[in-house]
Amino acid sequence: MNKPAQFISILILSISVSVFAGCGKQETTGTSTNETVPAASESAIQERPDLSTTHQSLDEIKWNEIKDPLIEYRMITKLKAAISAFVSNDLDQFHAALSPRVGTAHDYLFDYPVKFTGIAEALQENDRVLVPIVGERLNKEEGFSPDIRYTFYFEKDKDSVWTIVSID
Repeated sequence: MNKPAQFISILILSISVSVFAGCGKQETTGTSTNETVPAASESAIQERPDLSTTHQSLDEIKWNEIKDPLIEYRMITKLKAAISAFVSNDLDQFHAALSPRVGTAHDYLFDYPVKFTGIAEALQENDRVLVPIVGERLNKEEGFSPDIRYTFYFEKDKDSVWTIVSID
């Protein structure tokens, strides 16, 4: 083989090796692209806590320590059921804990997740007992205070059973 033909063959072989080496570099680049995928996954993971926070509430109320003379055992049972439904985001259980005449009037509360931390002193208002439940709002939307207080209004039904008739 003459020298120009050898030179061209070596040149073609070098180019072929470079092309194949470049393909190998593309895989490395592909690997670095995969490295950016976890970054995207991290941002997706960062979004998930916001979503879970939106639908998550906590019950840190010390139910066994309630000593308020206006709050009877049956009222505590109703409150626990309502708060438990709120925490588990169970609308049917929430409706069952409220008086049937309330309907869906308080369903909007599920849009504002809360960590429930305690029960303030109950108040008597005519035939009603008002039980304030205190907590912290989990989403820090502009214009909202992180401290929250929901007042549960109890009245006795026709069978003299305490029922939750409203929430403020």
